[in-house]
Amino acid sequence: MIELSVSTQVGLLLTLQLSARDASSVLNPDEWRNLCRSIGGVGQLEMLLHQPQELLAKAGVSDEDIQRIQQLLSRGVGLAIASEKWSRSGVWILGVGDPEYPRRVRESVGEYIPPILFGYGNRELLDQGGVAITDERVPKGAAKAVAASIDEKKTAAVGLLDLQGSRDVIVELLEQGGQAVGITYKDLLSYGSVESLRRAIMNGRLVLLSSRPPGESTGAPPIYEPAMVRMIADDELPGYSPGVTQYEEPTEKDPPAQQMDLGF
Repeated sequence: MIELSVSTQVGLLLTLQLSARDASSVLNPDEWRNLCRSIGGVGQLEMLLHQPQELLAKAGVSDEDIQRIQQLLSRGVGLAIASEKWSRSGVWILGVGDPEYPRRVRESVGEYIPPILFGYGNRELLDQGGVAITDERVPKGAAKAVAASIDEKKTAAVGLLDLQGSRDVIVELLEQGGQAVGITYKDLLSYGSVESLRRAIMNGRLVLLSSRPPGESTGAPPIYEPAMVRMIADDELPGYSPGVTQYEEPTEKDPPAQQMDLGF
C-alpha cells in the first residue's frame, strides 16, 4: 500500500476524480491555486483534513465553496480504494507539499504547479536538469543525431513521450545508454509496459512522470505537462528558433502503445 502524506491526501481528494464513476466537482487549476494562496500556502494543506471549516472561514472562502471542499474531503473510502489500485501498478505519488516533490517544479514562477505527480523510476533525475526536447526543434529524421549531442553533454533529455519527435529522441538516447525524463499526459501504465522503457527504468536511467493517475485515459488535452518540460529542464537544443510546444490532440484511437510502435 502506498504511504501518502496528509497534504498529498488533501491534494488527491480536492483535485482528482478517484474512479470512472466518480462525478465529484473537483477543483480546477485556478481554484486549486487560489485555495492554496488563501489558506497561506501548501504548508497549510494538512489543516484542511483536520479543521477545514475553521481554516476556510478564516481564509474568507464562501460558504458554498466550503461545503464543496468538505464534500470532496469526505471521500476517504474512495481514496483508499484508488490508492490500493495505484499501489498495485507500482507508481509512486508525490504531492506539492512533500519534501521529495521536484524542486524545479515547485519553485517555478508564473506556472501552474501540479498538485499531484505520479511516476515510475528514478526520482533523482527530476532535480538534475537536462535538455528540453520539443518537436519543433527536432528536424525530421534527426533523432539519432540529437540524442548523440545530448549524450555528449552528459545530461538527460526532458520531453513529452506523447509527441513523436520528442519520443524518438528519448528512445534513441536510452538506446545509447543515456538518461531521460519522459513526461506524459496520456497513460503511465502503457509507457511503463514498453520493454525498452521498463529496462531503462530498472537501470535507473529513466523516470516517467504525469499529473494524471495511471490507467486514466480521458482523451483530454494536457494541463500541466508541456510546462513541466520547461520546469525540469535547464537547457535547450541549440541551433533552432524557440517556440511553443505543439501537442497532438489525444484520441481513444491513438493510445501510447500504438504511438510508440515498439512491437506490442
